[in-house]
Amino acid sequence: MFDPVLRPVELPAHLIGRPAPCDFFDARGTLLLRAGSPIVPRREQAPQPRRMFCEARVAERISPLDPIVQLRAAASTLSRLADEARGGALPAAEEFVALARELHELWLLDADACIGYARLVRFDRPSVCHTLLAALFAAELAAANGLPRQAAQDVIGAAATMNIASMDLHDEMFALAGRPDAATRDEIREHPQEAANLLERIGAFSQDWLDAVAQHHENFDGSGYPQRLRRGGITLGARMLRIADMLAARLTGRKRRAPRHWGIHHARDPQRLVEHVFGSDLELLDQTLVRLLMTRLGAFPPGTLVRLGNGEMAVVTRRRPDARTTPRDVLAFIGGNGRPLETPRVRHIGPGECRIHSYAHDELPRLPPFPWQRVWGYHH
Repeated sequence: MFDPVLRPVELPAHLIGRPAPCDFFDARGTLLLRAGSPIVPRREQAPQPRRMFCEARVAERISPLDPIVQLRAAASTLSRLADEARGGALPAAEEFVALARELHELWLLDADACIGYARLVRFDRPSVCHTLLAALFAAELAAANGLPRQAAQDVIGAAATMNIASMDLHDEMFALAGRPDAATRDEIREHPQEAANLLERIGAFSQDWLDAVAQHHENFDGSGYPQRLRRGGITLGARMLRIADMLAARLTGRKRRAPRHWGIHHARDPQRLVEHVFGSDLELLDQTLVRLLMTRLGAFPPGTLVRLGNGEMAVVTRRRPDARTTPRDVLAFIGGNGRPLETPRVRHIGPGECRIHSYAHDELPRLPPFPWQRVWGYHH
């Protein structure tokens, strides 16, 4: 059903020096190694496992890792930790550190699948889904800034715990149709410091982690909360979290605020796209970091729904290495007649093939039931 879909795999050590069990490709879909050719060892030991792409139908025989299953498990872990913390039974700090490490590993394994799936599927309570999407965007920003592994995991962990003392409040805000009352607004303003205080009681977190949590609603112009810090007074981690948090909210929306969709004309101008997505809030943020993140994600981030020139609706599964251009291919799942395709089809984008006619998120207020994990080649 999804055989043409490529997914990343980590080559196990026992395959090195042996004939390749299948064709292997790079992220662009370029053939690197034909089936039967020997897998040559690297000249020096690399810090990361060797990563290639292969067809989904054979991937599980090579690398059983499934980041989407693990992402759903991470959501359950975060929800449990939040409930324990709210009930007064403080979890061990190592559980949060392990969660941050796991989220980083999932992002390293298949960032496109994790981000795309988190955009399309509600796989836990709203506050948890939002938090994990923000953590994935924080991972993108950490990579864009060249942060070493430990610093990156601190930023990701801060994103995962920035609302740890107020997950119920954030669930309520997601479902709220009107404006919050004065008491709720006070809770909102206090939640960054409440989260930092809770983490301090648990202990064993780096100062960068704690500062990022406490400051993740501070604004460049001093209008943020709770400390009204300005520009250089806000840590790099907190500036990253502010942007990741805001973009996650923009893309998913809530009951009283629709997601921020954009049109095909925005895709042609990166600055116009940034201004459309963030609006007047752009002045509150570190704009250098905003542009870094939007450049990495591009105008067609994973999980973007598009309408093709042939009338089909498709989902963007993977970014090109140059994310500013249109994707190399998409997966069509609804035909031009408006009915789900019995067999979703990979459509190649380019001259003489299919073209992207428009974005399609606003055409579907509610997504149809669909095994979304399979568009990235994962079958569970």
